[in-house]
Amino acid sequence: MERSKADSFTAYLEEKQRLERARRPAPAAGGTALSLLGALIAAPDQRMPLAELQTTSGMTFADFAEAIKRLQASGYLTLGGEPGSETAELTRLGEDVARLARPA
Repeated sequence: MERSKADSFTAYLEEKQRLERARRPAPAAGGTALSLLGALIAAPDQRMPLAELQTTSGMTFADFAEAIKRLQASGYLTLGGEPGSETAELTRLGEDVARLARPA
């Protein structure tokens, strides 16, 4: 069965986006999911407003949102508060991972 031109073009675009993401250099300022855990473990009560955490991370909004989603899905942090003023808080598991990942 022959693929439609729209399906072929969609597959092309998806592959092109995947390749562009793979070529992107790593964030220079350590803006990774682990750096977010490091910032939270250093914060008072191991919690921080999301807006402040993103500013601290130096990550783009999209990268930050993806990292928060992965950390929350992994059970390393929880989100609470009203929309627009959410706060990220480390879980016990997130605390353990942040301590293990901290440079000696």
